Amino acid sequence: MKKNTFFRTLGRQIQLIKSSKMCSIYLYWPLIAVFGGCIPVIGVFYSKLIIECISGAKPQKDLILLIGILTGVSILAYFISYILKAFTDTNYWCLREKEFHRVIKLYDEVDYEKIENPHFQDEVNVGFEALQSDGWGFQSVYKNLENIFVNLISIILFSIILARFNVWIALLCLGTTLVTALANQGVAKYINKRKKDQAHASRQKWYFKQTCSDFSYGKDIRVFSLKNFLMEKYKTKSLNYVKIYAAIEDKRFLYSLFGLLMLLLEDSLSYYFIIKAYFDKAISLADVSLYITTIVAFTTVLRAFTSSVTTLISNVKVTESYFDFLDKQNIYRTTGERKDIKLDEAPRIEFRNVWFKYPDTEKWILQDFNFTIAPGEKLAIVGENGAGKTTIIKLICGLFKPTKGEILINGISQEEYDKESYYRMFSTVFQDFDIFACSIMENVVGIDYREEAYQYGKECLKRVGLKEYIEGLPLGYDTPMLKVIDENGVDLSGGQRQKLAIARALYKNGNVVILDEPTSALDALAEAEIYQSFDDLVANKTAIYISHRLSSTKFCDKIAFFDSTGLKEYGTHDELLKAKQGYYHMFTVQGKYYQEGGNPNEKA
Repeated sequence: MKKNTFFRTLGRQIQLIKSSKMCSIYLYWPLIAVFGGCIPVIGVFYSKLIIECISGAKPQKDLILLIGILTGVSILAYFISYILKAFTDTNYWCLREKEFHRVIKLYDEVDYEKIENPHFQDEVNVGFEALQSDGWGFQSVYKNLENIFVNLISIILFSIILARFNVWIALLCLGTTLVTALANQGVAKYINKRKKDQAHASRQKWYFKQTCSDFSYGKDIRVFSLKNFLMEKYKTKSLNYVKIYAAIEDKRFLYSLFGLLMLLLEDSLSYYFIIKAYFDKAISLADVSLYITTIVAFTTVLRAFTSSVTTLISNVKVTESYFDFLDKQNIYRTTGERKDIKLDEAPRIEFRNVWFKYPDTEKWILQDFNFTIAPGEKLAIVGENGAGKTTIIKLICGLFKPTKGEILINGISQEEYDKESYYRMFSTVFQDFDIFACSIMENVVGIDYREEAYQYGKECLKRVGLKEYIEGLPLGYDTPMLKVIDENGVDLSGGQRQKLAIARALYKNGNVVILDEPTSALDALAEAEIYQSFDDLVANKTAIYISHRLSSTKFCDKIAFFDSTGLKEYGTHDELLKAKQGYYHMFTVQGKYYQEGGNPNEKA
């Protein structure tokens, strides 16, 4: 993979104009440059014409005519330039929007295990900084190029005017501008050097800012008096961010001070040459006005030019990080070619000598783990917290890959399957599921607007016990969820959310049903109803239940009991009770919670 250098990145962005079929931008740029670049040059002639009129060198009628022509040309140039810039600005926005679509696709293609990695999140923040604003990064590169072309035309015209008087003044202006540009480049390099630190500090600051202002945390913050704790954390992380930002601004100030000194030197020498030429009678008073005005305007344009070049370099560097991120092959999930997964048959799932630990950690979650789930088997996975139960589900679903060993589906390594085909096998309710800000029905069926999809969605919602509640809402199944998008949106209770997530899993109708703590917010009766419904719905499917409650185990063919060392017991409910080990102890203790007068602290 070729590394994205400055010119390669810039060329890549320019090429995107063509690949996005916006080639009109190539025509607009030179037109904007000519019309926009002439405007400041026209302005320097006003004072010369006025002085010539006052001194009698030109008749008054000629002055009015010339000023009228100059003003008319300026207005026309400004109008044409403004219209063309409006077109290009819209196109720049569209180009950036296309990259957002590309990023959305990328998120789906990145290995899931990377998404949970904080180091990867920092890389994402650095890489996608290019798209965060229309005034910085990707979109700004095009605007900077446009401004540079405009400034170049002005520089050429001003240089011609000054060169007619004294070529050394033109060279002096260009020279000091070049030195200032090099100084500004030093700032850009320092900013680029600190951007990872800035992204890391910004991510931490952002988390505590969001937590302190997120309504969903309101109850916990009040009940547990967490306000001062969170505010102190936010203050600390904000100060860390401010320190980095201050260091960048200090560097920017020093280089700006140097640029100011160079500007004073340039102006002093230029004015000296002009005044000397006047007293030597080499130029007229009107010419003095012309050249001084030209130097002021020329200096302004040169500063704008160097600023645009410096900003362009900084923006291209940001975009370079974006393209480097896109080009990283090790972030994308690997996928096989096999697509012949039978979705109408329950598969056999086998863990063979599987070892697993999370990226950038040393603790093994699974060690030489061997385990088989038979086709059509209903398996309950129970046990202690931190024993790796949810990790097993992530491995089965292909979200994480074993560190060593392999997982087989019908005797074939999961790595051989096409990922999209593989994911279609699973109807999963994760422990940390999400509800989306769209309608209730769209949360179940997605964007499948067929009538049969709608009717099946209603059936799934009925099976989880939400039918009466939803039909009692003013908009029924089309009721918007949450208040993020629609102020009339509804926010379901924890139990209702879980039922909605289960209905979504039912609708998918995969041949492996996985429920990871799906009923933790439900009462015992509602939980029993859900599991009884699933007992009917998972017929001829492989079903896996993870729960701290053992009420799910009576619906299952087999039970796998885990503790901190891994799989400890495996068998039917009756077999494990007879063994009187870990499962028996947990089942007995939980049973006392449901017995009248039972003491949960009493030893089994």
